[in-house]
Amino acid sequence: MTDQGAYTTEKSWALYDRAQAVIPMGTQTHSKAPHEALRGVEPCYIKRAKGCRVWDIDGNRYLDFRNAMGPITLGYNHPAVIAAVKRQLDDGTVFSYAHPLEVTVAERLTRVIPCAERVRFLKTGGEAMAAAHRLARAHTERDVVLTCGYHGWVNTVNRPGVPEAISSVYVAMPWGDAAPYEAALAARSGSVAAISVACDYATIHRGHTFLRDLRRLCDAHGALLIFDEIVTGFRLRVGGAQEYFGVTPDLAVFAKGIANGFPLSCYAGRTDVVESVRDVGVSSTYGGEATSLAAADAVLTVYEQEPVIETLWARGERLHDGFGQICDRLSIRARIVGLPPCGVMVFDYDNRAVILGRLFRECLKRGLIFYTSLWYINYAHSEPDIDEALGIVEEALSAMKGEGQFRTS
Repeated sequence: MTDQGAYTTEKSWALYDRAQAVIPMGTQTHSKAPHEALRGVEPCYIKRAKGCRVWDIDGNRYLDFRNAMGPITLGYNHPAVIAAVKRQLDDGTVFSYAHPLEVTVAERLTRVIPCAERVRFLKTGGEAMAAAHRLARAHTERDVVLTCGYHGWVNTVNRPGVPEAISSVYVAMPWGDAAPYEAALAARSGSVAAISVACDYATIHRGHTFLRDLRRLCDAHGALLIFDEIVTGFRLRVGGAQEYFGVTPDLAVFAKGIANGFPLSCYAGRTDVVESVRDVGVSSTYGGEATSLAAADAVLTVYEQEPVIETLWARGERLHDGFGQICDRLSIRARIVGLPPCGVMVFDYDNRAVILGRLFRECLKRGLIFYTSLWYINYAHSEPDIDEALGIVEEALSAMKGEGQFRTS
């Protein structure tokens, strides 16, 4: 939908072409790079946002379910968060000694995160995950980390630029089945420092048994259990997957929703493990930066006083149910799976990647953004917003069906 006449992304793509002359990939974040196949349709730059809406530099307005790749759980430009940040800006951002908000926010997090006996702040989720891995190695005096899921670029070791000596102490593992972990622990007896796990959104229901099994295995083998709560924290529950599934890890990392888009992360966990940071030496000039801590303090208050989690679940359920009804009406084999606050579209066709790409194109032209196949809900999404999104999806799918997109040979 455009606020300025016919739909166009001409300004976006012109600026993107300029950017590529000075910025590798034209952007700072891989997942924010536009797709060349969508040139002329996909926006490359967003210049402002409010609630669940964003505006690109061509004047197009979108109903957004990307939410900045997940950090926006309360809605863009949330009044209480912005007010807290503005107040803090009057006093400053970083100082020669710690700021009182470091204590205030840490205390509040220990009350809402099950594993959090001690808390320390950094800036990004990947950075905090790297810190958690290092703490686990120092505490156990072991080297190997069994990893499940994406833990940020710092901890991605199967790409160029990572020495074999480093990649050799990371072992990629699957989600949902504890048997491979049991075998890996037995094969590497006494050398595994931790199991580090991020939930798979599409099959997250397996966490009810899987995470309990991992807890049991870690206890039996003297390894630590680390939860990557970068997305699940402040979304499934305030305390993340550990609160939802009732399984307490030794360490956990929170980011994204912790400050509703302001750059902040934390690693939290058992006192004896986190206190080893004294010797390990994880330290950052900006770890106690006060504006992001002010944002986090305000976020915690909103979650405490308002039904944020309940609303994320209710809006997600409305989206999941409505999408299923649309697909039933159109006789399209598709559904949204996973938990309501972060559901995943699944199309039961061999050309599902082509279908998703085409659906994304059709939805963009109609003023709707989602993230590949993932739908992030935020607190600002109202029931009419969900219904508007469903109307756009139905229109897009109907157009695709009319062109034979869902024919089977």
